[in-house]
Amino acid sequence: MKDWIELKKGTKVLEQNKNNKILIITHIDTDGLTSRVILQKLSERLQLDADFMFLKQITLETIDTIPFKDYELVIFADLGSGQLKMITEKIEEINYKKNIIILDHHQPEEVKIPKNIIHINPITIGKSGGEICGAGVSYLFAKTINNNWIDLAKYAVLGAVGDIQNIEGKLTGLNKIILADAIFAGDIKKYMDLQFYGRQTRPLFVSMRYWSDIRTDLLNNDSRVIKYIHYINKKYDINIDPTIRLAEIPFEYKKIIGNELLIKCLNYVPNHWAPYVPKVIFGEVYEFKSEEFGSPLRDLEEFSTCINACSRYGDYETALNVLMGDRGKYYSRMLSNLRKHRNNLREALEHVKNEVEIVKKDKFQYFETDKIMPNIVGIVAGMSYSIEEVDWMKPIFAITEDDNGYKVSARCPRLLCFADNVNLAKAIKYASEKVDGSGGGHKFASGAYIPNNKKEFIRYIDIALNNL
Repeated sequence: MKDWIELKKGTKVLEQNKNNKILIITHIDTDGLTSRVILQKLSERLQLDADFMFLKQITLETIDTIPFKDYELVIFADLGSGQLKMITEKIEEINYKKNIIILDHHQPEEVKIPKNIIHINPITIGKSGGEICGAGVSYLFAKTINNNWIDLAKYAVLGAVGDIQNIEGKLTGLNKIILADAIFAGDIKKYMDLQFYGRQTRPLFVSMRYWSDIRTDLLNNDSRVIKYIHYINKKYDINIDPTIRLAEIPFEYKKIIGNELLIKCLNYVPNHWAPYVPKVIFGEVYEFKSEEFGSPLRDLEEFSTCINACSRYGDYETALNVLMGDRGKYYSRMLSNLRKHRNNLREALEHVKNEVEIVKKDKFQYFETDKIMPNIVGIVAGMSYSIEEVDWMKPIFAITEDDNGYKVSARCPRLLCFADNVNLAKAIKYASEKVDGSGGGHKFASGAYIPNNKKEFIRYIDIALNNL
């Protein structure tokens, strides 16, 4: 990245501190954990004296837990840009004059940055925070130090997929460059496929039953899905077994399913959404070539779910060790966590379906509950599009109780982002700040923490979605 001055500046600062104590702080989701792996491997290769710390978020409470003064250099990865003001105020308060490096891709706060903060973010060089994740920035940082470290690219690609940066059916921009490194290194296989989840582990009919990017008569109806597959078989004189996994189906059959599904879906969407429908049916998918066929770690989307099954419950150690290559004790623990995670999601979704009121507004909908854990409410919000009472053509906001107020998660159908340019990140940031909270994220998925004022928050969301 020849024109990324801050990237080079950051690597020079690291070089100057290679014999000093360094603290590396990362976020806790797939992007944060893959950032951690990249920076941990970088530290091992450079023989740095580095300590590591996970942070769920940077708040006025958690920033006080960061022992800045014990270290000559502090590095943040996949967080920090959206909290520049807080970090700046904290280091001024404690008179911390040493260097800080921020490796992030989230929307930066507009604040005068002190000279000792090196802020490395694609947005500062005119790129998009949606074309590279925190792990991607961490990878480019590592690659600037040593151009041969392309074996680290695979973690950045996993981080990007975990951050849903392939929302338009493929990785683009800076992610595409990183993906090319991972493919050249022999670590990742890229190919076109149907955009169903569970490619390696679910029977085809189950993957189709849960596909909710466009709500058709197939959603949540096993018998109808199986009947539909038999209809395709008869129409084309082929033999697709509904019980085998997507990964086992020949590509020519997948194209037939995709074409038939496209015809069906066009009957369920507004006319101006139609040009975008192919993006949610067929697209690029990515596999780790070294993982066993049929393993949930082979497909990158499924691997990300496995990481979430650990990290969202505070078990960072398991996810980290599996990412670092452990396929014994920690992998078994990850699979156990995955089973519990899926059970929690299933119960939470049933709760929303049977016990929660979906409140409808003109441009969005929301629900409130005190029975869903804050760490999974965002996933549940996304899954709620499978519920008939939920309008699948509008964004949904889920509000649940948290330690010091409320956690809010917002999700949006992919087609709505494409066709109507909805931006949940802007809306939730605006509304949360109006009620003395904080929030942000991505156009299609974002979150916030608010102290109280739920009614006021909803009022401001209404204003934001109608005017921003």
